[in-house]
Amino acid sequence: MRSLAIHAVLFALLILCQPKVNAEPKPPNVVVIYIDDMGYADIGPFGGNPALTPHLNQMAAEGRKFTNFYVSQAVCSASRASLLTGCYNVRLGILGALGPNSNQGIHPDEITLGELCQQKGYATACFGKWHLGHHHQFLPQQNGFDEYFGLPYSNDMWPFHPEVRHLPMEQRLRHWPHLPLIDGNDVITSEVTETEQIQLTTWYTERAVSFIDRNAQKPFFLYVPHSMVHVPLYVSERFKGKSGAGLFGDVVMEVDWSVGQELLSKVVFE
Repeated sequence: MRSLAIHAVLFALLILCQPKVNAEPKPPNVVVIYIDDMGYADIGPFGGNPALTPHLNQMAAEGRKFTNFYVSQAVCSASRASLLTGCYNVRLGILGALGPNSNQGIHPDEITLGELCQQKGYATACFGKWHLGHHHQFLPQQNGFDEYFGLPYSNDMWPFHPEVRHLPMEQRLRHWPHLPLIDGNDVITSEVTETEQIQLTTWYTERAVSFIDRNAQKPFFLYVPHSMVHVPLYVSERFKGKSGAGLFGDVVMEVDWSVGQELLSKVVFE
């Protein structure tokens, strides 16, 4: 995470309901899927193994594929700040990746995509890695999102970071405190372990599909910033060993499955 990384931002603008004749058109639903640390050619549409990413392949074939794009800074917090505000991260004072000991976060005066959509009557949700500040005032529900579930920062910011794994736990915690899992504004798991990491992609997906289904009759904005494929890599039993391309391939397969679940949610067919 401390080295520069390529972030692949996948936008799905889903117009799910055909307006009736002479009726007021329904605003389009918007889904933004953000895949952390994925390289340009890690997926089928950009030269990777297409067998691992059938749903992303479908999105590229049926939609629009961008082959020339730019991220304000190829690091976690900075890129998210730009994505959600439309501003260069330097203007926002967010550089690099905010750690668990940081007191910094997104400023309340900034207008996020979530807040903009709320002003237009949209339901909004964020399920995944936030990384724009972990204190209460910086969390998603104070910055434009009706619902939130996920990690406040990167999944390697925990006492099992490779730089400290050799140390006794007491010394590890001086460098990296325990990683929390948050639902809304509440910490529901104060010490995330490998057991939770394995389930993160599944949990984010289940929350996303539920949100889509519950808001089928109104416009919604869904932001899914996946924790994977950021290291450490974890994958559910459903995809473990299934890709034939090692753990990374398994994780890519599961993220693609997640995209498919959101695209195939029942609201798409209504």
